[in-house]
Amino acid sequence: MKNTIKNLKIFFGFVIQRPPRYFVFVVTTVIASLLFFTLPYFYKLFTDNLLDGDIQALYINLALLMLVRVGAMIFKNISFFLGDRGLIDGSALARRTIFKHVQDLDFAFHSNKSTGYLISSFKRGDNAFWTMYFNIHHRFLDVFVGFFVMLYFLSQLANIFTLLILFSFSFSLFITKYLVVINVKARKLHNDEEDNLSAVITDNMINFETVKLFSKENWELKRLKQQFVPWKESAIKYINTYRYIDLTIGSLINLSIFLILFFSLNLFQKNSIGVSDFVLIFGFINSFYPRLFDLIWGLREIGKDFADVDRYFGLLGHEIEVKDPENPEFVDNVRGEIEFKKVSFTYSESKKEAVKNINLSIRQGQSIALVGRSGSGKTTLIKLLMRFYDVDAGSIFVDGIDVRKFTKSHLRSFMGVVPQEPVLFNNTIGYNIAYGNEKATKDEIIASSKIANLHDFIVSLPKKYATHVGERGIKLSGGQKQRLAIARMVLSDPDIIIFDEATSQLDSENERLIQEALWKVASNKTTIIIAHRLSTAMRADKIVVMEKGAIIETGSHQDLLARKESLYKHFWDLQTNMV
Repeated sequence: MKNTIKNLKIFFGFVIQRPPRYFVFVVTTVIASLLFFTLPYFYKLFTDNLLDGDIQALYINLALLMLVRVGAMIFKNISFFLGDRGLIDGSALARRTIFKHVQDLDFAFHSNKSTGYLISSFKRGDNAFWTMYFNIHHRFLDVFVGFFVMLYFLSQLANIFTLLILFSFSFSLFITKYLVVINVKARKLHNDEEDNLSAVITDNMINFETVKLFSKENWELKRLKQQFVPWKESAIKYINTYRYIDLTIGSLINLSIFLILFFSLNLFQKNSIGVSDFVLIFGFINSFYPRLFDLIWGLREIGKDFADVDRYFGLLGHEIEVKDPENPEFVDNVRGEIEFKKVSFTYSESKKEAVKNINLSIRQGQSIALVGRSGSGKTTLIKLLMRFYDVDAGSIFVDGIDVRKFTKSHLRSFMGVVPQEPVLFNNTIGYNIAYGNEKATKDEIIASSKIANLHDFIVSLPKKYATHVGERGIKLSGGQKQRLAIARMVLSDPDIIIFDEATSQLDSENERLIQEALWKVASNKTTIIIAHRLSTAMRADKIVVMEKGAIIETGSHQDLLARKESLYKHFWDLQTNMV
């Protein structure tokens, strides 16, 4: 119940952006329902006029009836006109808000969530938003207005009708609440299985090249088939909850109609009500009870919707752990002086200290290379510098300012990163390069691609810079993607360059081109290189060797080679002996 109230508050927070418009929308919806549910009263008047033979009154009532019907139609359309705009605005705001929040969530959140899960949450959540809006503002309001109108008119005839209507309505809602709880639980379980199924399909689509390379199409089909087993079980259980609602509520409504008509016949037989009263009762039964059953449908639909928006709005419940400061510092640019002071950090999942008591100074314009085995803490230092995580102990300074005093976005705007595995947007080469600076001119894009040794390749393509790179840049080779990432970084004109070198799997020609591009860009800029191939590290001003989260050696290439027990010399000998 607490969660339901919380979700409703979030829902109406998005919906009621313009209170005056929303108020008029609700009022017009109520007026439209009031006019519609008064129609049975005109049937009673017609019957009385026919029995009395009053033709003039018949025509007057006909005119009034048409006036009420037209009024109901006009108010209903005004209601939809205003409501639709509120719905569209609310839906757009919800998606923008949740999208922004998910974007702002920490690196740890995204590394633990599957793409399929997030896509399913957005898709189902937005669909649920629309149906919830309709059910709450049209189905619910409509039936509740109709209930009070019918209760008013039929209570004028006999108290028994009041009791029957109150009982049938209240008991229907009570039973529905119980059945909808079962329905929602089944829906949540089915959602979990649907997400698991979606994750398999999404995983396959993203990694289709690996599937093709290893001829695993049948394996993937088998994996999907296995995932359908629990999905089918959850689907059957979920669908069965609808049948329970149909049978239970259908039987209750039919019983209510029978009892109202039964007592109406008794009252008619006793001359307590007339023919026109009987027509009035029939009119209300035929107009209200179908709407009541429609409300029950709405309740079970809203039960499904609540299960869906619970996950959708639930994304807002994930806290941002690495928070921006309340009073951040802003500077136009930085010189690029970086200092790690007694920095320690432990990943919450592993519980193992990733880096411990790191002290490292990087001067303005200096290039340093971080060298070490996988898992030694090189990438962790970069993540801490960019505030993907915050340090557990110690501090990191850029130009003497603690990085925690910058907003994350502002801090990262000083840095240009070439990742180990560049992921590109499914768009053109020009678009992907210009992502580093959306205001870049065509000449600037070309200039940056020349610096990255990529321009000659691009102009050899039929569509040149308008060539689409495919999903995640699948149409480009590893070296081409790497050079495109360098061009993108160049265009952003960063003060600090971070290069997660990924040349170990590339041919010698691509390695040479990438290294040339790197050192061209790195001239006079503070540069941090995570070096996998020491041929890149050897050109750095300072080499930092890491082991088990600690810095164990620092020095130039020649200095470290001169040390007999140097771990760096050990890595160098291994690589040069392999050549």
